[in-house]
Amino acid sequence: MSLIVGAYPAQPGEPQEQFYRGLAAISGIRGLELPYGPYGGTGWPAGAPESWSAVVTAIPGTMQRLGTNKAFGLASADAAGRREALEFAAGVRDYAFRLRDAGHDVEAVELHSAPTGGASGRWFEESLKEVLAWDWGPSRVLIEHCDAPRPGASPEKGFLTFAEEVDVAVSLRAQGWERVGVTVNWARSVIESGNPDTAVEHLSLGREAGVLAGLVFSGCSPEETGFGYAWIDAHLPAVEVDGAPPSSVLNRREIDRCLAAAGPLPILGFKIGLGPEVLSPAERVERVRQMSVLVRE
Repeated sequence: MSLIVGAYPAQPGEPQEQFYRGLAAISGIRGLELPYGPYGGTGWPAGAPESWSAVVTAIPGTMQRLGTNKAFGLASADAAGRREALEFAAGVRDYAFRLRDAGHDVEAVELHSAPTGGASGRWFEESLKEVLAWDWGPSRVLIEHCDAPRPGASPEKGFLTFAEEVDVAVSLRAQGWERVGVTVNWARSVIESGNPDTAVEHLSLGREAGVLAGLVFSGCSPEETGFGYAWIDAHLPAVEVDGAPPSSVLNRREIDRCLAAAGPLPILGFKIGLGPEVLSPAERVERVRQMSVLVRE
């Protein structure tokens, strides 16, 4: 079992080369999740093995675009907001090709069903039809689930429900788009309900529908911590990792439950932040290693 690691929330400020060279020594990592921002992606991290692959996530740029245009999104009922999101997705595609041209296999890109509130499954499917008609090379185009709106609470993201995203993926596959699928980020599913059972339910639903393609472990807490307010999507480590808040609800038991529910997957990994502590590159590497052990063993 080899892993894709979202290391960018855990990386130090410049220089970062020592951190990524340390990650290269961790057994079982095969690649990195790389962030695509509002107008572009980062270069290949200095020190990371050239042989590693990449998964590109568009969530940082999606949220920043939403900050300036609330109608932005591939699932938007607003034609201008949807067109802006399609142009943004084209930028994600170009970034994936630049990574590939530099010698890095891009296993997948992860797109999202924005905007916050009022997202439409119908328009999301129409947008993805246009996106999937582009040349993506061998990369999968995946729907990364984020928390859906919930009564009586402000969502972190507030996009489509997981069931709606699964329905879109099933429909697209039936129309011949075989490389589309859905991915579950553990924290984002749990934030949606405040209950770890939701992550298992989402994984089971995606697997039964035949469209589950990835699982990324990232934690959350029902209490305010050094990472931020309660239920913040700040990539808390599992509670067994050094420095994790005691209230982190991600732990070895939940990891094992989700691995059993998901079954074998093309993409498996984790993404953790390391909070406000001042840590050396070696200490950061050690905490990533601890998280890696929890997922792989």
